Amino acid sequence: MLKLRKILLSNYLYIIITIITLLVSVFRIVLPKESLYKEGTVELTATITNITTDGNKLTLEVTSKEKLLATYYFETEQEKLNFLKTINLGDEIFLTGTLVKPATNTAKYLFNYQKYLSYKQIYFILNIDHYEKISSTKNIYYIIKQAIINYFDNNPYLNAFILGDKSYITTEVTNSYQTNSISHLFAISGMHISMISTMLLKILRKFFSEEKSYFCTSLILIFYLLLVGPSPSIIRGVLFFILFSINKIYYFYIKSTNIFLLTLSITILINPFYIFDLGFQFSFLISFVLIYMSESLKGKYLISLLKVSILSFIVSIPISLMNFFQINLLSIIYNLFFVPLVSIIIFPFSLITAFLKFLTPVFNIMIYLLENTSLLLSRITFG
Repeated sequence: MLKLRKILLSNYLYIIITIITLLVSVFRIVLPKESLYKEGTVELTATITNITTDGNKLTLEVTSKEKLLATYYFETEQEKLNFLKTINLGDEIFLTGTLVKPATNTAKYLFNYQKYLSYKQIYFILNIDHYEKISSTKNIYYIIKQAIINYFDNNPYLNAFILGDKSYITTEVTNSYQTNSISHLFAISGMHISMISTMLLKILRKFFSEEKSYFCTSLILIFYLLLVGPSPSIIRGVLFFILFSINKIYYFYIKSTNIFLLTLSITILINPFYIFDLGFQFSFLISFVLIYMSESLKGKYLISLLKVSILSFIVSIPISLMNFFQINLLSIIYNLFFVPLVSIIIFPFSLITAFLKFLTPVFNIMIYLLENTSLLLSRITFG
């Protein structure tokens, strides 16, 4: 055990692991990949893994021979309601339609939708002509997830904060969050995992030992990860907590930066294409710098928050410019207001509202103030 601890305390070990993992991931990414489908008319049976509606447009993520994105336009509102009543996640569905390749960017450096979907291992879009439900799911995972979605009654922010699904938030509001550089607050991330784990540990420690409390919390977080889906930011949060727990329980004394590097390595081993995900880039880069600079960021709450806001802004500049071609200088100030509002008040209250639904009107008032403040600030063009 002493020899193991000595090995685990070596900084070089984690640097070597990270470099090897990155090299393996690059090799996995550049390997040529061919779709099992070809363009043209097709009939197939698939399992529904995600359902999104935007007006009369239906978007399905389905799995057949491989993952596909399927789209359909409802002719009437009644058809849309009937679909949403009868078809759920995990159901088996028969589809006929036309397979087309996603659009590429028309100008260099602009958003390439085809490349974006390929990072998710989706190579074709199916334009649906006809759909027909074959059977309801018996998969307990999909049954639980659909039950939770139904329980939330499509409440945009309960879905966003708890299930990580931001598709119910209107485009105008989502754009305002992006303009104000606060959209990171609405993705399930390390902040959310930290708050959930802290709450769980406080409750469990009243009944169990510290070791059992960490173990039970880790199991709950793994189930939560499977429930909301494996996005890079939530994988980072859950993995970091589990590794941190092992480090704490067994007294390995591994530095936080090394735990972070190990978290990074495991994440890109799970899926090397996460490297291209914006959430991954923002989450890992900013988190690493904040962990590395943690001693310098200590102090009174407002001063510490200002330091974190400025440092996060500086670190995020290259990613923002590469992807959005703009930065918002006022975001440093905005985050001083929005970070405490969302992380200390709205997010914890969303967890309470999920269990005590009679508090929904109060929660909706908070969201109304949040949205309208963001929309108002997004109209400021200075900076």
